[in-house]
Amino acid sequence: MSDFEEKYDYQEIMVEDISQIYQIANDYNSFYDLPRSGRGDPGDERTYLQAFYRGQSDSSWKITPSVCRDTSVDESISESGDLLFEVMAYNQHYIHATRLIDFTMDINVALFFACCENIEKDAAIFIWSYSPYDPKWTRIKIQCELVNVKKQRISVSEYAEILLQKYPELKDNYTYKKDFYTDLVSYLDHGFMIMQPRNPYLENMRIQRQKGCLYVCGVKFETPIDKMRTSVNAGNNILCPHEPEAPKELDGGNFLVKVVIPARLKNVIMKQLEEKGITKEALLPM
Repeated sequence: MSDFEEKYDYQEIMVEDISQIYQIANDYNSFYDLPRSGRGDPGDERTYLQAFYRGQSDSSWKITPSVCRDTSVDESISESGDLLFEVMAYNQHYIHATRLIDFTMDINVALFFACCENIEKDAAIFIWSYSPYDPKWTRIKIQCELVNVKKQRISVSEYAEILLQKYPELKDNYTYKKDFYTDLVSYLDHGFMIMQPRNPYLENMRIQRQKGCLYVCGVKFETPIDKMRTSVNAGNNILCPHEPEAPKELDGGNFLVKVVIPARLKNVIMKQLEEKGITKEALLPM
């Protein structure tokens, strides 16, 4: 029996052995009935909701994107069309820090990254349920275009005009601009999770072996947007395009479980993972 409690609130659990970690993950998936398939359409087999894992070698660290702005990375992303996921993943794993956060669908991979460094520090595994999105979806282009904005502050309506000029096909989705403003606020405030396409254009051995997925962070808004999210005033919200923010749910929010792993268990866990073929050479090919 694990120490996981059947509730939707944030939980932080200290474990004493590796078997507890797996049991917590199993209990989490069972409680939330994960993974769930379909998005409401008959015969739809796409995953609607599932658990994602992230390992951090120091349990005191918060979950944050690795950098606020890196034009050399994100400009290439914004010009990549259907290759968006592949280019984003390549940049995240091989080139520079980005505004992305790595997760994995394999708890063993998360365990590796939790235990491979900072041997003297307690580690953490985070378990979080989320609904992934199609990597070709419009949301990604909306996020990626942020890096090309020259201003440090810009209104939602101004940013909408930039997008509509570059991607005129967006006009087909909206009768009124205010509806587009409302969607933009939603997209940019929270961010979203994307998974690798089933038939990727580019081979990224790291993302494949790590069973990786990427959370694209939202951005900071100058003032709280609660009262201006869905009103005619949505376009007046001021955003900071070069200040990505992790969602509040990843800082003690509902559906998040933090499993704290004592430093003394790290070497034991690494040996067990090695027996399963989960090594640095396997997960981080050059």
